[in-house]
Amino acid sequence: MTEQEWETRKEAWRKHWDERRKHWGLRRRLTVMFAAVALAAVILTTWMTLGAVFNLQRELFQANSSTTETTSERDGPPWSHNTSYWNSPEFEAGRRAFGQVTRTAFIASLIAFFLASGAAGFVTRLLTRPLQNLTDGVKRFAAGERGLQLEVPRSRDEFQTLTEAFNGLVSGLERQETWRRNMVADIAHDLRTPLSVMRSEIEGMQDGIVKLDNAGLERLHGEVMMLSRLVDDLRTLSLAESGGLPLKLQSVEVPPFLQRLCDSFKTKASDAGVDIKLETKPFTAKFDPEAMMRVLSNLLENALRYASPGVVHLTALQENSGMIFQVRDSGPGLPKEALEQVFERFYRADSSRTNRREGSGLGLAIAKAIVGAHGGTIKAANQPQGGAVFTILLPLINDEMVVGH
Repeated sequence: MTEQEWETRKEAWRKHWDERRKHWGLRRRLTVMFAAVALAAVILTTWMTLGAVFNLQRELFQANSSTTETTSERDGPPWSHNTSYWNSPEFEAGRRAFGQVTRTAFIASLIAFFLASGAAGFVTRLLTRPLQNLTDGVKRFAAGERGLQLEVPRSRDEFQTLTEAFNGLVSGLERQETWRRNMVADIAHDLRTPLSVMRSEIEGMQDGIVKLDNAGLERLHGEVMMLSRLVDDLRTLSLAESGGLPLKLQSVEVPPFLQRLCDSFKTKASDAGVDIKLETKPFTAKFDPEAMMRVLSNLLENALRYASPGVVHLTALQENSGMIFQVRDSGPGLPKEALEQVFERFYRADSSRTNRREGSGLGLAIAKAIVGAHGGTIKAANQPQGGAVFTILLPLINDEMVVGH
């Protein structure tokens, strides 16, 4: 036999045993195991019962045997030494009783074995049915079925917990898939708009409809910068969420840091009819000033864009648990359903897309990612007196901590 033929035969045997193992699922293995245990219990019980009967009959035969019989002849069952006692008429009732007990024991053993095997099959079917349902559900989900929710078992056990976890996993995956499709559509939309403007401008210049002057170049430059900001935002968000965003942690005097931020928004706030009020006390904290400047700028821009004319409060304070930044506006606040979704990519409380060019829709998502890279949290809420409030909690960072993320 050549080596190739030997390998072919081994592969055929391997496939054969794989097919055999497929038919021996958990249900069949459990049934066989329970049946084997039941058979062993029946054999042991029968053996011990018949042994007790044998010993009882030996004592009866020995008690009625001739006194002239030696002790060695009486050792063991009477039929092992002198069958005349066993065949004698006086032991006819004993023989019938022994035969009846033996037959009854074997019949009871067979009945017990078949009942135990049937009960084992029924119990294993009940135990493995949730697993079979989960297996079918996984196959259906892998085949592309969506909106899949399995029936949760009534029993309060691990199968109920596992089924609920599976349903939650399917729902989470479907939400992520929907979010991914929407994100791709949003990116395509935000890229298509400036590209379409640039194409029409360039084609107009080529056809001589639009003059090739500084104003036209300025418009093209604006569209290019919008594309550049969108790409930069997507890259920053990707790095932050993957843990690859480099942070340059520094000890920062918080009041001067926030004052510079407020000064940079003076013109924009004045145009929006908003007054920015800074509320803080002198203290020093450790964070990446450039990254946190971007976070707070996104929050202020969001407040200026969606808040009604009024006052925006920028607050910073230090606590034992860390430091807190807070941006509060006097606008209409956020819808209830938006409080959990406001930090998602491209999410806007206003579903209309008429103002898409005011921002990429990634500002709050980037803010959350940068704060998370610092080990902090950011939350959105509505004030009782009206307006939205964004709260950032940063943990205290010691000098021994490694700079960078």
